[in-house]
Amino acid sequence: MANKIGRIILGIIIFGGILVGIYFILPGRYKNPLTASIQSATNSNYDVIVNALKGSTIPKNKDKTFDAAMNAATVNPAWTIKKIAVDDAGNGAYEVYADGYKCTVSIENETNSDSMVTHTNAHVRLVFKINKKGNEITIGDSEVKAGSKAYPEQIEVDTTIYKKSDDSTYYQKTLNFLAGQ
Repeated sequence: MANKIGRIILGIIIFGGILVGIYFILPGRYKNPLTASIQSATNSNYDVIVNALKGSTIPKNKDKTFDAAMNAATVNPAWTIKKIAVDDAGNGAYEVYADGYKCTVSIENETNSDSMVTHTNAHVRLVFKINKKGNEITIGDSEVKAGSKAYPEQIEVDTTIYKKSDDSTYYQKTLNFLAGQ
């Protein structure tokens, strides 16, 4: 009898190990939506943080929320969070990632107005660095809530990174492109 129970327990452990292994080798377009579902079910701060960012608007595009833009411009959009410096109550610094896949981003070239910078079937990631205190979410000194502007710290399109602090206009052009979809 003990031998059968041991085999069942060993089988469960092996099966669990296989599932974890599969999870870690999944491509991002499948892994990130799964991670978002797990975080939504297990992290009490997930909905507060993500819903505030989803409902915020893209700078210089008042009527377009980040949620609507990611749903329109990308396939399998997923919002995930990463704790940076968080206390037991869930207050502190987080990074929030909005990932979308199979997006074709085409923006005007800065150096040559006759050409475009185009990324085809790209992975787009918006990275927000936020602070949470109670139900208040802030980016820098600005509170993030439905209808307010929110600035991602950086935008990653495939391997290209556009930072908010760069002198380049590609950062805002990429946001405008996402809002226009």
